[in-house]
Amino acid sequence: MESWLKTAVTIVAMAALWALGSWEASGLVSVRGEIGPTILQAQSPISSVLSVVITVGIASVVGGFIARISTTNTGMLVFGFSLLGMAMTLEGIEAFVYGGGNFYLLMFEALFVSVLILLGTFAVFAIGQPSKNISQSEKMNSSEYWKPVLISLVVIPIVYLVAISPLRGHGIGAALLGGVAVGLLSRQFTPNVLPMVFYALPIAAGGVGYFIGITMAPITDVAIAQQQISPLLFPMPIEYAAGVIIGVVIGLSIGVSEDKTRIEIKVPESAKC
Repeated sequence: MESWLKTAVTIVAMAALWALGSWEASGLVSVRGEIGPTILQAQSPISSVLSVVITVGIASVVGGFIARISTTNTGMLVFGFSLLGMAMTLEGIEAFVYGGGNFYLLMFEALFVSVLILLGTFAVFAIGQPSKNISQSEKMNSSEYWKPVLISLVVIPIVYLVAISPLRGHGIGAALLGGVAVGLLSRQFTPNVLPMVFYALPIAAGGVGYFIGITMAPITDVAIAQQQISPLLFPMPIEYAAGVIIGVVIGLSIGVSEDKTRIEIKVPESAKC
């Protein structure tokens, strides 16, 4: 397919999925009647979960087909735009605090969203037919499985330093920068690991950030009005998802030519006809 046609299809897909995410955000109605900001603490959790599942499901299929004609990085970027459209429509941390939101349940929601994103990421990679050129000697040792977890935790200090305001967009930007760092570090220290986990683990790490944040200062209406709560509480789970996915794509893409973003499986000589 011609490069200009690939670009056009990708742009159309990104715009369509942004619109889908924005539209499905209407299913996340808070107890105060606002749109968002959480899934499990909405007026109708079933409706909100369904809205997010539909968004992730459709976006992962579309992202997978984009990955098939282009690269998995491009497919994941398209996938991430559906969550970005949703996140930019939802209310943020202020609405959550004013609505009496439960931060312990929010930690579980971060884990729930990370699992959804992991499933969606696997779908993108599966449809896009990814592969990886790793010889048996290059496979990661089982004792190194802690590396992806440790790398994903980097998102916490970055969000703490970068998220300077609870206003919409600041949390997404902080999560995006955290995702860029995760992408870069994963290439440097875990080059033999398929990147699927790095799109999901930082979102779960955000749940750890919530726990740290609620121990740093009391969470009250006055505290949020005076911006005296921890920056670790600013990004909501959907904002984490949108920012991390796009950030990891950027981090994985920096300094990598397009032909290297496709990964190929080595077929053993004995398996060839």
